[in-house]
Amino acid sequence: MKMLLLATLSLTGATLAQAAPIEVFNADTQCASRMTGTGERFVPPCQFSSQSMTADRNTAYSSDGLVRNGSFKTILNYNFVCESLRPLSVRYTLSAGSDASETNRIAGSRINEINTLSMVHGNHDADLVFNGLDGVVGFQAIKPGCQLNVNQLLTYPEPSYFGQLASHLVTHNGVIKSLVSIAQPSTNSVQLVSSIDNTLDLLSNLTFDIEDPIFLDQITTAQADLERSKAVFTNNCRAGSSSSHCTIELSRLRQVLQNNLTWNEAGIRSLHTYLSEQTRWLSGQSIGRDALVLSNAVNRLRSRL
Repeated sequence: MKMLLLATLSLTGATLAQAAPIEVFNADTQCASRMTGTGERFVPPCQFSSQSMTADRNTAYSSDGLVRNGSFKTILNYNFVCESLRPLSVRYTLSAGSDASETNRIAGSRINEINTLSMVHGNHDADLVFNGLDGVVGFQAIKPGCQLNVNQLLTYPEPSYFGQLASHLVTHNGVIKSLVSIAQPSTNSVQLVSSIDNTLDLLSNLTFDIEDPIFLDQITTAQADLERSKAVFTNNCRAGSSSSHCTIELSRLRQVLQNNLTWNEAGIRSLHTYLSEQTRWLSGQSIGRDALVLSNAVNRLRSRL
């Protein structure tokens, strides 16, 4: 799954797998001290050791296929206040499996604020490594108080992905239930074919946005089954016909719909359980609008339980 890295300037708060905040760099203790005409300054050489951190996450109920195939979001909150003669930065690598890795730099700033980096990826686990310090070769002078702290490293379900998945499952549930209610012996073939056409259109619209391969396979299989039933009812049945072909096909159609509905309802239950656990776990975190999106997804799924 393609990885996306975003940088923003927003205040959030959460916990690290380690105790937060974590001090990554402190010029006062890691660089040489020198008195100047304007006061104490810190200069090269600076001692910097690589540091590794693992994102805090909750993997409860994460074994279901719909969850495993999902997208996850890792956010890094840090504070790097630093005033120096030349730009000073710390190199990092944020990775979540072999298909999602980003190496970049965090630059010091005169403004004392919390900054956020976020990465969207297809893996439950994410690791952060601070592996180098740039700007400490040659002539450099750093004011006291230059310090990089990590306040949060957290991985959780990517809200947009799981919100959309929940919405599609609920829509799929309603579409199939509607056709089940119409696929009755008392329904004439013209009305049944018209309802099948409407269902095919609705399912076709769903396929444009569904990213999960298991869900997509369910939809495409259902479409093929519905096309077959439509052909049988169109070519062999008339309103009020008691042909055995019609009776057999109606029975087969109802079984196909029931199987599809059984899969859908199991998916809704498992995703509801997973996202409910995640929202409970995240309730103590400040993740902004992401919390609302995940909560709305839970409510949407609960409406079909």
